[in-house]
Amino acid sequence: MDAQTFLRSLEEEILQHDAVQHPFLKRFASDTLSLKQIQIFGLQHYQLVKIFVNYMTNLLPRIPDEDAAELFREVFDDEFGQHTIFRSHPSLYRNFLKGLGLPEESWGRVKFLPETTQYLEAHLELTREADFIYGLGIVGPAHEFAIPTMFNDLITGFKNNLAVDDEDIEYFTCHVVQDEEHALVFNKLITRHVETEANQKLLRDGAMTCLAYRKTFWDGLQRAVFEETISS
Repeated sequence: MDAQTFLRSLEEEILQHDAVQHPFLKRFASDTLSLKQIQIFGLQHYQLVKIFVNYMTNLLPRIPDEDAAELFREVFDDEFGQHTIFRSHPSLYRNFLKGLGLPEESWGRVKFLPETTQYLEAHLELTREADFIYGLGIVGPAHEFAIPTMFNDLITGFKNNLAVDDEDIEYFTCHVVQDEEHALVFNKLITRHVETEANQKLLRDGAMTCLAYRKTFWDGLQRAVFEETISS
């Protein structure tokens, strides 16, 4: 199939993936949550947030397109906050942690869930070592395209259970908008490289591997947030 048809098919598949429609997300959106439960989520998820740009910097030097850096710049500008570090995505996320009443010293003393460690180590290795087309599947369809759908469930949970200002959850709300735009940026690169069946498989394999790790990450959070906190 041609590149555009392939991408549309892949995106439809992603929207139905177990990671994107995970029971953790559905429970987070519908259950009554304690502050402790949301804090557990917030600290584990922060570990993914603060390292995402590393995946992009791992991948960029291996992309052969002359304009790859220019295209990535659009995403980097948002990730780094453009003109001020106080608007960087990690900074916005730390505002969220502050809104949860978590002191700064707690951010660096997080005991990682095994699933969190597995997710981080795998993504750093894959974006550094795997074929760049495989890597584009990770940072494009499996991250930028998938995140707005997953984050909508999280935002619903925050609004149902927290007395938060819009600024407190801006990290999440801005991603619903920005990541749709970022997905289009990555698609500009992707469509150049997925005209063949072999490259389409390579890109899809990257996306599906990433989503499998995301599902496992949500599995860990479901246990920590809904099972361990109830029994403790």
